[in-house]
Amino acid sequence: MRCVEVDQLRVVYPNKDGDRVALDRVSLSIGHESVALLGPNGAGKSTLMGVLSGTVFPDEGTVHRGYENGLGIVFQTPALDELLTVRENLRLAGDLHGMSKDSINGSTQALIETLGIVDRIDQQVRRLSGGLKRCVDLARALLPSPGLLLLDEPTTGLDVEARASLWSAIDSIRSKSSMAVLFATHLTEEASKADRVILMSDGKVVVDGSPSELIDALGERVLRVQLRDEGKYDTLESWCKEIGCSSVHRGTDVLISHADAQHAPQVPGDPISVTLAAPTLEDVYLWHARAGIAESIGGPA
Repeated sequence: MRCVEVDQLRVVYPNKDGDRVALDRVSLSIGHESVALLGPNGAGKSTLMGVLSGTVFPDEGTVHRGYENGLGIVFQTPALDELLTVRENLRLAGDLHGMSKDSINGSTQALIETLGIVDRIDQQVRRLSGGLKRCVDLARALLPSPGLLLLDEPTTGLDVEARASLWSAIDSIRSKSSMAVLFATHLTEEASKADRVILMSDGKVVVDGSPSELIDALGERVLRVQLRDEGKYDTLESWCKEIGCSSVHRGTDVLISHADAQHAPQVPGDPISVTLAAPTLEDVYLWHARAGIAESIGGPA
Protein backbone atom coordinates (compact mmCIF):
# COMPACT_ATOMS: atom_id res chain seq x y z
CA MET A 1 0.00 0.00 0.00
CA ARG A 2 1.23 3.46 -0.86
CA CYS A 3 2.12 5.72 2.04
CA VAL A 4 0.72 8.86 0.43
CA GLU A 5 -1.18 9.55 -2.77
CA VAL A 6 -2.11 13.00 -4.00
CA ASP A 7 -4.14 13.74 -7.11
CA GLN A 8 -4.46 17.01 -9.00
CA LEU A 9 -3.43 19.22 -6.08
CA ARG A 10 -3.85 22.92 -6.70
CA VAL A 11 -2.97 25.63 -4.18
CA VAL A 12 -3.35 29.33 -4.95
CA TYR A 13 -2.11 32.12 -2.68
CA PRO A 14 -4.04 35.40 -3.07
CA ASN A 15 -1.82 38.37 -3.82
CA LYS A 16 -2.65 42.01 -4.43
CA ASP A 17 -0.45 41.88 -7.54
CA GLY A 18 -2.17 38.75 -8.81
CA ASP A 19 -2.81 35.30 -7.37
CA ARG A 20 0.24 33.01 -7.18
CA VAL A 21 -0.22 29.35 -8.08
CA ALA A 22 1.95 27.44 -5.59
CA LEU A 23 0.88 23.96 -6.71
CA ASP A 24 -0.46 23.40 -10.21
CA ARG A 25 -2.26 20.05 -10.64
CA VAL A 26 0.36 17.99 -8.81
CA SER A 27 -0.20 14.22 -8.73
CA LEU A 28 2.20 11.70 -7.19
CA SER A 29 2.39 8.72 -4.87
CA ILE A 30 4.99 7.74 -2.29
CA GLY A 31 5.68 4.26 -0.97
CA HIS A 32 7.94 3.07 1.84
CA GLU A 33 10.96 4.83 0.38
CA SER A 34 13.13 7.92 0.66
CA VAL A 35 11.98 10.67 -1.72
CA ALA A 36 13.68 14.00 -2.37
CA LEU A 37 11.70 17.01 -3.53
CA LEU A 38 14.35 18.95 -5.44
CA GLY A 39 13.92 22.49 -6.67
CA PRO A 40 14.70 26.16 -6.05
CA ASN A 41 12.89 28.49 -3.68
CA GLY A 42 9.34 29.03 -4.89
CA ALA A 43 9.10 25.67 -6.67
CA GLY A 44 6.23 24.50 -4.44
CA LYS A 45 8.15 22.08 -2.20
CA SER A 46 7.17 23.63 1.13
CA THR A 47 3.56 24.07 0.03
CA LEU A 48 3.35 20.38 -0.86
CA MET A 49 4.85 19.58 2.55
CA GLY A 50 2.22 21.79 4.14
CA VAL A 51 -0.60 19.97 2.35
CA LEU A 52 0.74 16.58 3.43
CA SER A 53 1.12 17.73 7.04
CA GLY A 54 -2.38 19.23 7.10
CA THR A 55 -1.23 22.83 7.69
CA VAL A 56 -2.11 23.93 4.15
CA PHE A 57 -5.50 23.15 2.62
CA PRO A 58 -5.57 22.67 -1.16
CA ASP A 59 -8.03 24.61 -3.28
CA GLU A 60 -8.52 21.53 -5.43
CA GLY A 61 -7.41 17.90 -5.45
CA THR A 62 -7.32 15.01 -3.01
CA VAL A 63 -4.84 13.55 -0.51
CA HIS A 64 -4.92 9.94 0.66
CA ARG A 65 -2.77 9.06 3.68
CA GLY A 66 -2.12 5.33 4.03
CA TYR A 67 0.69 5.32 6.60
CA GLU A 68 0.42 3.94 10.11
CA ASN A 69 1.65 5.37 13.42
CA GLY A 70 1.08 8.94 12.36
CA LEU A 71 3.29 11.61 10.90
CA GLY A 72 6.61 13.11 11.98
CA ILE A 73 7.58 16.60 10.81
CA VAL A 74 10.84 18.53 10.90
CA PHE A 75 10.32 22.09 9.69
CA GLN A 76 13.01 24.53 8.55
CA THR A 77 12.96 26.11 12.03
CA PRO A 78 13.18 23.66 14.98
CA ALA A 79 9.86 23.23 16.83
CA LEU A 80 11.46 23.20 20.29
CA ASP A 81 11.11 25.14 23.51
CA GLU A 82 14.55 26.69 23.92
CA LEU A 83 14.15 27.14 27.68
CA LEU A 84 13.46 23.45 28.29
CA THR A 85 16.10 20.72 28.34
CA VAL A 86 16.34 18.08 25.64
CA ARG A 87 14.69 15.55 27.96
CA GLU A 88 11.86 17.95 28.81
CA ASN A 89 11.21 18.73 25.14
CA LEU A 90 10.98 15.04 24.27
CA ARG A 91 8.79 14.29 27.27
CA LEU A 92 6.43 17.09 26.21
CA ALA A 93 6.32 15.77 22.65
CA GLY A 94 5.54 12.27 23.93
CA ASP A 95 2.73 13.57 26.14
CA LEU A 96 1.21 15.40 23.16
CA HIS A 97 1.21 12.11 21.23
CA GLY A 98 -0.48 10.32 24.13
CA MET A 99 2.49 8.03 24.76
CA SER A 100 2.97 6.30 28.11
CA LYS A 101 5.85 7.31 30.37
CA ASP A 102 7.64 4.03 29.71
CA SER A 103 7.25 4.42 25.95
CA ILE A 104 8.58 7.98 26.09
CA ASN A 105 11.58 6.94 28.15
CA GLY A 106 12.36 3.93 25.96
CA SER A 107 12.05 5.85 22.67
CA THR A 108 14.00 8.79 24.06
CA GLN A 109 16.93 6.59 25.10
CA ALA A 110 17.06 4.80 21.75
CA LEU A 111 16.92 8.04 19.78
CA ILE A 112 19.51 9.99 21.74
CA GLU A 113 21.90 7.06 21.37
CA THR A 114 21.34 6.87 17.61
CA LEU A 115 21.64 10.64 17.22
CA GLY A 116 24.70 10.90 19.45
CA ILE A 117 23.21 13.36 21.95
CA VAL A 118 23.23 11.24 25.12
CA ASP A 119 25.48 13.75 26.89
CA ARG A 120 23.13 16.62 26.03
CA ILE A 121 19.92 15.14 27.42
CA ASP A 122 19.72 17.49 30.43
CA GLN A 123 21.03 20.59 28.68
CA GLN A 124 18.80 23.51 27.73
CA VAL A 125 18.09 23.60 24.02
CA ARG A 126 19.11 27.26 23.79
CA ARG A 127 22.67 26.25 24.67
CA LEU A 128 22.98 23.78 21.80
CA SER A 129 24.60 24.36 18.41
CA GLY A 130 22.44 24.51 15.29
CA GLY A 131 23.35 20.95 14.35
CA LEU A 132 22.49 19.58 17.78
CA LYS A 133 19.17 21.47 17.83
CA ARG A 134 18.34 19.85 14.51
CA CYS A 135 19.13 16.42 15.98
CA VAL A 136 16.85 17.10 18.95
CA ASP A 137 14.10 18.27 16.60
CA LEU A 138 14.52 15.08 14.60
CA ALA A 139 14.25 13.05 17.82
CA ARG A 140 11.03 14.92 18.64
CA ALA A 141 9.56 14.03 15.25
CA LEU A 142 10.65 10.39 15.48
CA LEU A 143 9.55 9.79 19.07
CA PRO A 144 6.19 8.12 18.22
CA SER A 145 7.79 5.98 15.45
CA PRO A 146 5.85 7.64 12.60
CA GLY A 147 4.99 5.90 9.35
CA LEU A 148 5.98 8.99 7.35
CA LEU A 149 8.67 11.55 8.15
CA LEU A 150 8.51 14.96 6.44
CA LEU A 151 11.72 17.02 6.39
CA ASP A 152 11.52 20.56 5.01
CA GLU A 153 15.06 21.75 4.16
CA PRO A 154 16.34 19.87 7.24
CA THR A 155 20.00 20.87 6.89
CA THR A 156 19.51 24.60 6.38
CA GLY A 157 22.33 26.44 8.14
CA LEU A 158 24.27 23.29 9.03
CA ASP A 159 27.94 22.76 8.20
CA VAL A 160 29.12 19.76 6.17
CA GLU A 161 29.91 17.62 9.23
CA ALA A 162 26.57 18.30 10.93
CA ARG A 163 24.74 17.63 7.68
CA ALA A 164 26.48 14.29 7.22
CA SER A 165 25.74 13.28 10.83
CA LEU A 166 22.06 14.09 10.45
CA TRP A 167 21.65 12.00 7.29
CA SER A 168 23.64 9.15 8.80
CA ALA A 169 21.23 9.07 11.76
CA ILE A 170 18.19 9.14 9.47
CA ASP A 171 19.60 6.27 7.39
CA SER A 172 20.27 4.27 10.56
CA ILE A 173 16.70 4.76 11.80
CA ARG A 174 15.20 3.90 8.40
CA SER A 175 17.20 0.67 8.24
CA LYS A 176 15.37 -0.54 11.36
CA SER A 177 11.84 0.40 10.25
CA SER A 178 9.53 0.70 7.25
CA MET A 179 9.23 4.46 7.72
CA ALA A 180 8.89 6.50 4.54
CA VAL A 181 10.82 9.76 4.26
CA LEU A 182 9.95 12.76 2.10
CA PHE A 183 12.37 15.66 2.24
CA ALA A 184 12.57 19.00 0.46
CA THR A 185 15.96 20.31 -0.59
CA HIS A 186 17.67 22.53 -3.14
CA LEU A 187 20.94 20.60 -2.76
CA THR A 188 21.64 18.01 -5.46
CA GLU A 189 24.19 16.38 -3.15
CA GLU A 190 21.41 15.58 -0.64
CA ALA A 191 18.87 14.58 -3.26
CA SER A 192 21.29 12.02 -4.72
CA LYS A 193 21.04 10.02 -1.46
CA ALA A 194 17.31 9.41 -1.94
CA ASP A 195 15.69 6.34 -3.50
CA ARG A 196 13.75 8.70 -5.74
CA VAL A 197 13.97 12.34 -6.84
CA ILE A 198 11.03 14.54 -7.78
CA LEU A 199 12.17 17.73 -9.49
CA MET A 200 9.71 20.61 -9.08
CA SER A 201 9.45 23.99 -10.78
CA ASP A 202 6.73 26.65 -10.65
CA GLY A 203 4.40 24.39 -8.69
CA LYS A 204 4.68 21.46 -11.09
CA VAL A 205 6.43 18.10 -11.14
CA VAL A 206 9.02 18.35 -13.93
CA VAL A 207 10.59 14.90 -13.72
CA ASP A 208 10.37 11.92 -11.33
CA GLY A 209 12.66 8.91 -10.98
CA SER A 210 15.59 7.35 -9.17
CA PRO A 211 18.83 9.39 -9.24
CA SER A 212 20.46 6.79 -11.52
CA GLU A 213 17.47 6.75 -13.91
CA LEU A 214 17.46 10.52 -14.22
CA ILE A 215 21.22 10.65 -14.75
CA ASP A 216 21.23 7.79 -17.28
CA ALA A 217 18.53 9.55 -19.29
CA LEU A 218 21.07 12.23 -20.22
CA GLY A 219 23.27 9.65 -21.94
CA GLU A 220 26.73 8.31 -21.25
CA ARG A 221 28.45 11.69 -21.53
CA VAL A 222 27.64 15.38 -21.56
CA LEU A 223 29.63 18.38 -22.69
CA ARG A 224 30.00 21.20 -20.20
CA VAL A 225 31.00 24.44 -21.91
CA GLN A 226 31.88 27.74 -20.30
CA LEU A 227 31.49 30.66 -22.69
CA ARG A 228 33.26 33.99 -22.41
CA ASP A 229 30.09 35.81 -23.42
CA GLU A 230 26.45 34.72 -23.02
CA GLY A 231 25.79 36.24 -26.43
CA LYS A 232 27.80 33.41 -28.00
CA TYR A 233 25.15 30.88 -27.00
CA ASP A 234 23.17 31.30 -30.25
CA THR A 235 26.24 30.25 -32.23
CA LEU A 236 26.78 27.23 -30.02
CA GLU A 237 23.10 26.27 -30.18
CA SER A 238 23.18 26.30 -33.99
CA TRP A 239 26.28 24.07 -33.92
CA CYS A 240 24.49 21.64 -31.59
CA LYS A 241 21.56 21.36 -33.98
CA GLU A 242 23.90 20.69 -36.90
CA ILE A 243 25.47 17.71 -35.13
CA GLY A 244 22.17 16.43 -33.76
CA CYS A 245 22.62 17.37 -30.10
CA SER A 246 20.55 19.47 -27.70
CA SER A 247 21.73 22.11 -25.26
CA VAL A 248 20.59 24.26 -22.36
CA HIS A 249 22.36 27.14 -20.70
CA ARG A 250 22.46 29.18 -17.53
CA GLY A 251 24.30 32.39 -18.21
CA THR A 252 27.66 31.44 -19.73
CA ASP A 253 27.44 27.79 -18.57
CA VAL A 254 26.19 25.45 -21.30
CA LEU A 255 25.24 21.77 -21.03
CA ILE A 256 25.11 19.62 -24.16
CA SER A 257 23.45 16.22 -23.89
CA HIS A 258 23.98 12.99 -25.85
CA ALA A 259 27.53 13.87 -26.85
CA ASP A 260 28.92 10.97 -28.94
CA ALA A 261 32.52 12.21 -28.99
CA GLN A 262 35.18 10.16 -27.24
CA HIS A 263 37.14 13.33 -26.59
CA ALA A 264 36.04 16.92 -26.03
CA PRO A 265 35.52 18.40 -29.53
CA GLN A 266 36.37 21.83 -30.83
CA VAL A 267 33.26 23.94 -30.34
CA PRO A 268 32.45 27.41 -31.68
CA GLY A 269 31.83 30.51 -29.60
CA ASP A 270 35.34 30.97 -28.22
CA PRO A 271 34.67 29.05 -24.99
CA ILE A 272 36.82 29.34 -21.90
CA SER A 273 36.62 25.59 -21.31
CA VAL A 274 35.04 22.44 -22.75
CA THR A 275 34.72 19.27 -20.65
CA LEU A 276 33.40 15.87 -21.67
CA ALA A 277 32.23 13.85 -18.66
CA ALA A 278 29.63 11.46 -17.27
CA PRO A 279 26.46 13.34 -16.27
CA THR A 280 25.56 14.08 -12.65
CA LEU A 281 22.34 14.90 -10.83
CA GLU A 282 23.33 18.56 -10.98
CA ASP A 283 23.35 18.22 -14.78
CA VAL A 284 19.85 16.71 -14.57
CA TYR A 285 18.77 19.72 -12.52
CA LEU A 286 20.11 22.14 -15.13
CA TRP A 287 18.83 20.13 -18.08
CA HIS A 288 15.23 20.04 -16.92
CA ALA A 289 15.45 23.59 -15.59
CA ARG A 290 16.07 25.01 -19.02
CA ALA A 291 14.68 28.52 -18.68
CA GLY A 292 16.03 29.53 -15.31
CA ILE A 293 15.01 27.20 -12.49
CA ALA A 294 18.69 26.34 -12.02
CA GLU A 295 19.58 29.76 -10.65
CA SER A 296 19.41 28.07 -7.23
CA ILE A 297 21.36 24.90 -8.12
CA GLY A 298 22.86 23.48 -4.95
CA GLY A 299 26.00 21.46 -4.40
CA PRO A 300 28.33 20.83 -1.53
CA ALA A 301 28.59 23.87 0.70
